[in-house]
Amino acid sequence: MKSIKYFILFLSACFFLPLISCKKFLDVEPVDRLGANSFWKTKQDVESAVADCYGLIYDRLTVGPYHNLNGDIRAGEFICPGFPVFPTVAKNDLSNSSQIALPARYKGDLLADWYPFYQSIAACNIALDRLKDLTFLSDNEKARYQAEVRFIRAFTYFYISRIYGDVPLYTEAYDATPRPRLNFISVLKFCVKELTESKESLPWQYDDPTNWGVRASRASAETLIANCYMWMAGFDKTNQQTYWQGTAEAVLNVKKSGFFKLLPIEDFKKIFKGKTQESIFEFSVNKNYGSETKYVSLGQWTTHDPIVNYGATSDGYFLASYVQKLYPANLPDKRRDVWFYQPFVNNQTQMFLKYSNVTDVNNFLFDDNMIIFRYSGTLLLGAEALANLGRDSEAIPLLNAVRSRAGAIEYSPSEGSLVNAIFMEEQKELIGEGVRWYDLVRTGRVMDSNQCVDFMTPDQFAQGAWTWPIDPKARVNNPGIVLNQYWVR
Repeated sequence: MKSIKYFILFLSACFFLPLISCKKFLDVEPVDRLGANSFWKTKQDVESAVADCYGLIYDRLTVGPYHNLNGDIRAGEFICPGFPVFPTVAKNDLSNSSQIALPARYKGDLLADWYPFYQSIAACNIALDRLKDLTFLSDNEKARYQAEVRFIRAFTYFYISRIYGDVPLYTEAYDATPRPRLNFISVLKFCVKELTESKESLPWQYDDPTNWGVRASRASAETLIANCYMWMAGFDKTNQQTYWQGTAEAVLNVKKSGFFKLLPIEDFKKIFKGKTQESIFEFSVNKNYGSETKYVSLGQWTTHDPIVNYGATSDGYFLASYVQKLYPANLPDKRRDVWFYQPFVNNQTQMFLKYSNVTDVNNFLFDDNMIIFRYSGTLLLGAEALANLGRDSEAIPLLNAVRSRAGAIEYSPSEGSLVNAIFMEEQKELIGEGVRWYDLVRTGRVMDSNQCVDFMTPDQFAQGAWTWPIDPKARVNNPGIVLNQYWVR
């Protein structure tokens, strides 16, 4: 892992140089080992190259606390007053560049630069170009590696589409064409096509448990397909039925595979350490193997003594009113009981313990994996799609499976809308996992004052207030790029 880390730094330097000196938008010179003729000689070379593809996107997501910054904190229920970037993002005040940049070590202002995400995409494009000509791999091996890289590329496009909206689409190695932004629905359709074509070349699960969740599998491909469809359904309402059907099919495929299960909620530390039968896709974090452990989860800001040596208060906490809304004190829910310390206290004595696998109590280093997709979240996404399709008899068992594991009361029609009940369950189950803001956006609830702390008007939403600003330097080598106009002042 250390060699991979050092290579990522080297490759990042190679990719960064064109941003300064070249005259093209995505000019990736074949000077790194992914493009070198001396590379790609052995299966170990291939393994290393594929690992680097994973590493580049993980490296980008951990430059700062980006996964939680846009996924959780932007929704407004997480209070962390000591660091200006957090309350600024929580108010959706993203034009406030001086506050977004503080503290400097969080690099909140650099999320506006989408170029590093394209470094990851470029590496995938190079890898796919090289893989197709390798003769020392069997056809099955080649197809599996290609499917892994196509998954990483599709995941990266999915991730940035939720951040920036429309994005340029690059699929060929060394393509330096200054391409315009493509409607993100078209980008996600490309991702679904890629994943559908390649998913059967991936195993449902790996024989080696050390690969569970951290390498692309048939389950992670199906779950990414489901997530792409649900994001599209939120914006392309004419075709919602088709998207919901696609989501339901993908999720039911995962369920029917029989490879995944919900672990006891009391084993939450094991779940979030990762590589369990609940893991669908996650980035591995392990201090002993040199991977960075900061900016991966909210645990760094939501714990204090005796979890870490930080006195009697933490840096941040969830609003007590929000926790009460999710987990009413008069109803049973083990998630409230084991994930929170003093859940209804509206100050920094509260702790969010979902991520608390601590490896260094003095420097606040955690070994929780960066969770992207979990089996429980996959089931709930499928339940949401099925409920939208009116297939309640199929949706309710998926919802109840998650509730039962949490020791919560099973769904009753007396609760009201099944769709709303499933959405609330997603918020309960996936709290702090970097999905809250995206759920609010894709369902339109970000415009509902009862659902969102700092809600936006329909006009603001239509103007793109849900996107993140794009750094103007994106236009330096590609003048055709149109910035997100809502944030252009």
